Amino acid sequence: MSWSLFKLNVLRKTSPTGNPSLSINQVATIWSDEYDAAIKRGKDFINLESIQKGNKELMKSLFLIALLKGLATPPGKNFSLVNEFGNGVKAYWIGAQMSPFPIPLIPAPGSIQNIVVNSNIAINPGTWPIYPPLKPAKKQEIMINMFILAAVIHLFSVSGIIQTTSLYPAVPSPIPSPGVIPWTGYLVPPVIPRPNRNFPSEDESEATSIEESDSDIVDELNENISTNSDGNGGDGGASDGNGGDGTLLQDVIDETIPDDVIDKELENILPDFIKQLEMGGTKCK
Repeated sequence: MSWSLFKLNVLRKTSPTGNPSLSINQVATIWSDEYDAAIKRGKDFINLESIQKGNKELMKSLFLIALLKGLATPPGKNFSLVNEFGNGVKAYWIGAQMSPFPIPLIPAPGSIQNIVVNSNIAINPGTWPIYPPLKPAKKQEIMINMFILAAVIHLFSVSGIIQTTSLYPAVPSPIPSPGVIPWTGYLVPPVIPRPNRNFPSEDESEATSIEESDSDIVDELNENISTNSDGNGGDGGASDGNGGDGTLLQDVIDETIPDDVIDKELENILPDFIKQLEMGGTKCK
């Protein structure tokens, strides 16, 4: 599920016009469900493994607390719902379980081949970039755009470890032993329409096109990462997009964030977000 569909669903499901009796608990549920759905269509940068289960209920509870805090904040006092939502997103990633497939092609350090993945856990929930004080958003769409930008950048800092059984050099033949592979960075690829080969059908039930994850984008970004990393997932640091150390954050932003998300104001905030990642979450002063 691309961020475009995430935005469309949140706007549609939380619209006061279409859902006048929507409770604050339902709003928290919608946000948590849509984030979970989008993330489950993603992959980590290096091994292309998706998340299986995150702490969605804890995320929902923290989203609800953030919404209640927003209602209780007096007018004129600085409050950012997107910043508060960051607590829920980070909670989602604490100990998140990743898929054991595909088996990583890059061998565990010291080994020559991975045989099986025993576990794959996210151990670092990442850095959620903090917005500076801004004017209150007049439209809900602006707040969703702010969330998407922060969410994409946050995924750049999520990391974990894969515990494997791998083959290690030995005489007369390699021996299997435990291995550990670190990974950093997660990507939600875009969803693009592709021609439907079953169209037209006799019963006219087939659509002219179907939406599929654009794996070519993932492969292209993965090539960039391999070029700019040490083969073990790199340092996960943010780059300026000009070939510096770590993965290419600007490439990810350009390829995965919908065109209508980043306006001039958000574009001006982007350099500060990158610095926050480089500083491990410490706000630049």
